[in-house]
Amino acid sequence: MTKSINPKIDDASSPMKGLGAKADEKVGEVARKVSQAAASAQEKVKTMTGKGEHHLHETAERVGHAISEITTKAVHQAQETAEKLTHGAKEIAHKVEHRRAELAGKADDKRKAQ
Repeated sequence: MTKSINPKIDDASSPMKGLGAKADEKVGEVARKVSQAAASAQEKVKTMTGKGEHHLHETAERVGHAISEITTKAVHQAQETAEKLTHGAKEIAHKVEHRRAELAGKADDKRKAQ
């Protein structure tokens, strides 16, 4: 009877062995796909990081350029303002000198008239 049960057990377990092999195969396939997905994700992260780095570098250059332009404009404006103030001060000094000469001339005229 033992002999008659063993073939039956073997027959019943045979499909299970096949299922086990198929399960191992599927697990291996899933593991490969997960590994590929991880590698792909890692590559995408590297690419995005590179793009982000490049974008950050470009933004920094634009900001630096804008700051340089603003600084140049501010210095130019300050120079123009200083020139205008200097010119205005010279005009006022000239007017004051002219008025002083006029008043001095009138004072001299009054002394001579007395």
